[in-house]
Amino acid sequence: MRITHALHLASVAVGMLLTRPLHAQDARTVLLRFRKAGDTVAIRNAQITIDHTIDAGVTDSLGIVRVPDLEDGGHIVEAVARGYQAFFDKFTSGPGVAMPIDLEILAVVAAPKPKGVTTALTLAGFDARRVKAQGKFFTLAQLKAADGRPLANLLKVNAAALIGAGPNGESFLAARGNATCYTAVVRDGLLVYPFENAAPPDLDKIFTDDLTAVELYATTPADLKNAGSCGALVLWRR
Repeated sequence: MRITHALHLASVAVGMLLTRPLHAQDARTVLLRFRKAGDTVAIRNAQITIDHTIDAGVTDSLGIVRVPDLEDGGHIVEAVARGYQAFFDKFTSGPGVAMPIDLEILAVVAAPKPKGVTTALTLAGFDARRVKAQGKFFTLAQLKAADGRPLANLLKVNAAALIGAGPNGESFLAARGNATCYTAVVRDGLLVYPFENAAPPDLDKIFTDDLTAVELYATTPADLKNAGSCGALVLWRR
């Protein structure tokens, strides 16, 4: 009887092995590590989903999430993290795969902060404004003849402009008779000063050979709203 019983148990065990589904696979704990693309910055608190149905939780301070009892083979991972683009990728787990599996997510690129306020002024209107003769104008030929001088020097010598000294020795254009009333500055159609907390451009760091045209107004043109009352300098770069 004992022999018969032992044979019966053995046959049952063999039967269970033979009837195991052919697609059954081993399972293991998988470690996924998420980093910022092109960097070593770990992505914390990213919400991770595996194969569209498995909620794997969130990544830790090292950017790692543990996925227990995951079958060997190919899988799909999705990640959602603040400040990063939506992430969707594939990975493979198995006995020969090193852990953690590294994955990179692209950061969301913030729109560049505007550096000024758009105005109605255009380079195409330079000649029309010059005809009105309401300011001092420098053409490309005149700027080329200036031999790359700093703009501060050009305006002081050729336009009798008042150049005020900034707190760190900068050369700021000021209204005549008032060295602390700095002139509004428009660069390529953008009002760059006054703008938010920006300082006036240092005219010793702007050179004539970088410019196509320059307009200098003792009185702020009507086209420049909210630009103060200390005149205006309009620069067009090459």
